[in-house]
Amino acid sequence: MLYPTFSIPALYCPFNSQISPYASAVETHTTQWVERFGLHEAIRGYREAKFAYMTSRFYPTAEYGRLCLANDLLVLLFLMDDIFDNKDEEAQHPENLKKLLYACLGILKDGHCYTLEDWHSRQQSGQDIVHKSITQAMVAKEHVNILAALTDVWQRVQACTSAGYQQAFVQDMLKLFNAVNWQNQNVNADRMPSVADYIESRPLIGGAHIAATLIELAEQVHLPEDIINHKKLSNLTMLCGHLGCWANDLYSLGKELEQGDTHNLVLVIREERQLDIEAAINETVRLHNQEMIQFERIFHSLPTFDDKTDEEVYKYAFCLAMIVRGNIDWSLQDTARYQQQVYA
Repeated sequence: MLYPTFSIPALYCPFNSQISPYASAVETHTTQWVERFGLHEAIRGYREAKFAYMTSRFYPTAEYGRLCLANDLLVLLFLMDDIFDNKDEEAQHPENLKKLLYACLGILKDGHCYTLEDWHSRQQSGQDIVHKSITQAMVAKEHVNILAALTDVWQRVQACTSAGYQQAFVQDMLKLFNAVNWQNQNVNADRMPSVADYIESRPLIGGAHIAATLIELAEQVHLPEDIINHKKLSNLTMLCGHLGCWANDLYSLGKELEQGDTHNLVLVIREERQLDIEAAINETVRLHNQEMIQFERIFHSLPTFDDKTDEEVYKYAFCLAMIVRGNIDWSLQDTARYQQQVYA
């Protein structure tokens, strides 16, 4: 599908591009994984999206197996994002989304398991109830394969991470689900959020915090909580999330206008400040570039602790910079997901 296009000024980013040598191999792996769980038809333009190139830019020095795991998880989150953004009344019905989110939490918090056999049974029998965990969630049958994929990827995460990491990841997913619920309430009430509310919630809806959390899993960067929460690192992580989302909102503007999705910073700014679309684009670019300068300043003035910790701190900050850089490069060079025109 061809979306409306807008001329987007080039975004400022001072960091050099890097990409894992495993990008093509990870793409092959995840394509097989997606087909195994029957997800490819649910993800808009999966093959043209080239998600593995995004993940390989985010975590360019990760081991192959961990990069595959991170990519499978991020692809699953993109699929869920497509479901949440779906304008279909049944897909956006609050009860249907609530059932899906509760079922996901059942997997992450309570150890519920969904399998491909559950999915095939639902397809063949048309029954509403097949498995005890499905009985608890009463999920729509078209979501069972998503839950089977989440079960698989979560079991793999548990096999290579600590209990503390898993608890932090579940909290990140809770933040994502709460933000999705906020967006869903706005959509059903036909309500445009304020710029301030949007800036607070948008990074959570986009899973930007999860991309940062995946640094530990993918790149095996292990920092204690007090260092991760240090003011400079905390601000760097927050800015990374903002930058990814503002760039995404610019590049996906045509797609979201075509689909009637108003949760986009350009459109929120246009509505609140009564601007035309070009002025709202320029204001979004200005905000992005202003925050990129803040990110750059913090990156070059990282806190110091001891030699070993400082090395881990730098690697964490480097990965945040690669997420920022990689998101821009993937959007403009690799994926056909947005089809946006950019000028220097």
